[in-house]
Amino acid sequence: MARKFDKPPEADASRGVFETILVVAGRPHELESHLARLDHSARALYGAPLADGLAAELAQAAHGHALVRMRVDHVPGAAPQVAVSPFEELLPERAAAIEPVLVAGGFGAHKLADRSWLEEIEASSEGEGARPLLVTTAGELLETTRANVFLERGGALATPPLDGAILPGVVRSLVIALARRLRIAIAERPLSVADLEAADAVLLTSSLRLLEWTVATPAVERLRDALAAEIT
Repeated sequence: MARKFDKPPEADASRGVFETILVVAGRPHELESHLARLDHSARALYGAPLADGLAAELAQAAHGHALVRMRVDHVPGAAPQVAVSPFEELLPERAAAIEPVLVAGGFGAHKLADRSWLEEIEASSEGEGARPLLVTTAGELLETTRANVFLERGGALATPPLDGAILPGVVRSLVIALARRLRIAIAERPLSVADLEAADAVLLTSSLRLLEWTVATPAVERLRDALAAEIT
């Protein structure tokens, strides 16, 4: 049975929003998509767009780095803060484990710097190394605390829709595009615990880990190979 996290989702939006971007061979992966999401959040939450020139600044910060993570913080009224730190693993080989957690609602569509609610869920995890999978009390799958979720069954994929409850993941969008290019059936629709239990594999997508999975099915392997070709 999934454990229940009783504290409702909450965060202080005044602390700003952020993006984490994978840098490979001096190139920020999906930079335009990350900046578009950051700009959308800045406009929606604070009523003002990002400052001009940020793309060039990030490209310069990435220059010369073989493999690093880049974090961009945007706080209203302040200049964006950019930090680069080591990152050692690209497209991990190991399988991921998930742990369903019942929650009152989703964290929302913005990547808020205040992640205290999500961090509390992670800290209370009962499975070592397991990714907490947020599930509403009505039984609908949302996302993990750090990744979007796809289910694979019979070679077809499905992922929860962008209804405001989950983050519109950059790699989520890329995987949907790759699946269509590979002629892998893909649907954006509500998913239930029953769908989770019937799935052949669970896939997790995020900007740094890119693609993780519980079982390496043929569809998973095709997507992984296609994604590797996109970034190398």
